[in-house]
Amino acid sequence: MSPRRSASAPDPAVAPRPAPRTGPRVRRGTAPTLLLEAARELFAERGHRATTTRQIAERAGVSEDLIFRYYGSKNGLLQEAVVRPLVELLDRLRASWVDSAEVRATGDADLVRAFVGRLYDAVDGNRTIAMIMVQILTEKSEELDVEQVHAQVTDLFEPLAPAFGTYLAGRGVERADPALTLRLIMVLIGSAAVFLPGTYARPGLAPDRGHIVDEITTLILHGLQPPPA
Repeated sequence: MSPRRSASAPDPAVAPRPAPRTGPRVRRGTAPTLLLEAARELFAERGHRATTTRQIAERAGVSEDLIFRYYGSKNGLLQEAVVRPLVELLDRLRASWVDSAEVRATGDADLVRAFVGRLYDAVDGNRTIAMIMVQILTEKSEELDVEQVHAQVTDLFEPLAPAFGTYLAGRGVERADPALTLRLIMVLIGSAAVFLPGTYARPGLAPDRGHIVDEITTLILHGLQPPPA
């Protein structure tokens, strides 16, 4: 005769029920998008180091464990929310500019103006992730693989450096380090898109996009010298 089981003992033949899920429920499939949006908002508001995974989950309205399920860590979420989109955006911009026969066929000023305008618009349209990227590139973080981020950004500049050096030489401008000159120009354009409006007392006083692009183009082509008559 088999031993009697206590009334409170679990029946081994019956599989245990999973623990009920705690935390808010969202529509299936929307959690990754909600987490990315919440992460970008909080990283911009608080900085990526001061933002916790719990705060991101609360802002997104999902359980904190989903961050680790989808992205592995806060570092992984930061990569997907900020680094990868911006790197891919700039890479598409670089490729479209290099491969555009229409741009290559234009004159000097038009070529530079097209480059300045496209980069300005790309940064201006993605100001939040651009500002977070500034934080990443200027701060040290134990939670983020900063070396990997720097390598990704370097990969955007280096392929353009030889062609840019050839362009400068063709204009009679010799530069020992064209890659540095290219970086300085791109930083100037990106900084203008992100920070320039804030240097005016009121938003309405800031120049419009066309004025800014024309001024940067003139500065690149002629420096602080007056343009030729």
